[in-house]
Amino acid sequence: MAAACTAGVLCAGAGAQAAPPVPTFAKTVVLARISGKVLIRPPGAPYSFALVTTTPTVVPVGTVVDTTAGRVRLTSADPGPTPAKLQSGQFFLGTFRVQQNATAGGLVGLVIRDNEPRSVCAAATAHEAALSQRILGLLRGTAHGRFRTVGRFAAATVRGTNWGVRDRCDGTLTVVREGVVAVTDFVRHTTVIVRAGQTYLAKAP
Repeated sequence: MAAACTAGVLCAGAGAQAAPPVPTFAKTVVLARISGKVLIRPPGAPYSFALVTTTPTVVPVGTVVDTTAGRVRLTSADPGPTPAKLQSGQFFLGTFRVQQNATAGGLVGLVIRDNEPRSVCAAATAHEAALSQRILGLLRGTAHGRFRTVGRFAAATVRGTNWGVRDRCDGTLTVVREGVVAVTDFVRHTTVIVRAGQTYLAKAP
C-alpha cells in the first residue's frame, strides 16, 4: 500500500509534493513569511503570539498579524465556483487584523492596530507638529487584488498597487507609491482618489 500524502512531504511513489493549502472565502486566509519575524494570534487564542514560517499556513479570518519586524504574504479567495480565484499581497512594518465578510465580495480588510496608546496624543496641540504627527500604528503593502487597509480615521481601498497607511495623533495618512488608491475619510464622509506620488491626511476631529 502506498504511503499517504502529507502536506509539505513528498508522497511515496508520487514524484511530487502535496498541493499547497488554499484559503476559503470569508473563513480563512493563507499566510507565509517572506522575511524577518512574523507573529500571529488567531481569534480566541491566548494573548501570546505564534511564529509564522515560510511554509504556507491556513489561519482563520480575524487573526491578528504582527509584521513590525518582518514581511508576510497573505493569500485570500474570492467568492465563486470551485476552484476559487485567489489574490495575494505582501504586508510589512505594522500589526493588523484580517477581515473578509461574505457580503463584501472578495475584499480583504486589514485593520491597523496601534503600537502605542492613543493617550500619548493628549499633549498634542496645533503648535506641537512633531507630537501631532507621531505615528501610533502603520502598515505598508504591495498587492494585486482587492485589499483595504483600515485606519482610525480613514480606509484605503486598492487594486494592485504599493501604498502605506499611518495612524497618527493628527489623523490617518495614506501614502501612495504606485497605482491609485480610493481613500474613504471617516470624518468628512467623503472618498478621495489618491495617485502615485500623492498623500492624503484624514484629519482627526
